[in-house]
Amino acid sequence: MPIWRLNVEAFGDSVLPRDAMTITPHFNDGGTSSDPQQLCDDLADAMVAYYEGTRQIEVTAYDAQGTVPVVPQGYAIRDVGQAPASTMPREIAVCLSFFSEFNRPRLRGRLYLPMVCIATSALIAGRPAEPLRTKVGELAPILQDLGGIDVDWVVYSRVDDEARAVTDWWVDDEWDTIRSRGLRATARTTGTTSEG
Repeated sequence: MPIWRLNVEAFGDSVLPRDAMTITPHFNDGGTSSDPQQLCDDLADAMVAYYEGTRQIEVTAYDAQGTVPVVPQGYAIRDVGQAPASTMPREIAVCLSFFSEFNRPRLRGRLYLPMVCIATSALIAGRPAEPLRTKVGELAPILQDLGGIDVDWVVYSRVDDEARAVTDWWVDDEWDTIRSRGLRATARTTGTTSEG
């Protein structure tokens, strides 16, 4: 039973690898014939429908328990070359938190959904409003249903090498910041002081 890590990349501002905003859900494939390519295709189609706007989506499947170097076992790409300009800071995210049975370390996980992909026209207020939290929560049944009855969306712990089916999820009314998703600087304003 392989544990698949699916890297889901959504592109904005360019299709350069540095401009990919990534989430990495894990799945326990208990089927008799494992098909990571079908998982990639299905998740790519689901993310095209889930994210707002048209942007390049890439999904790559890796064996989470594989020996280095781990090579891709499946790959899907949609809306090739589409990378809309960001209308808000790319670092802002809303977190889909989840756990398996108990909310404890090694039994919980998080996916940080980029705001520029899930609510392109929303205004950023002090806290994520209920409609936005609902939108983030809509990803949970998508992940739960992926692959049919033989595939489970899981919390995978590399520490104890265990995959546990997700049983509960929530979305807080708090923003998260993922600094690695920011754009590179293109201009700089400088100055000097009279000190020294």
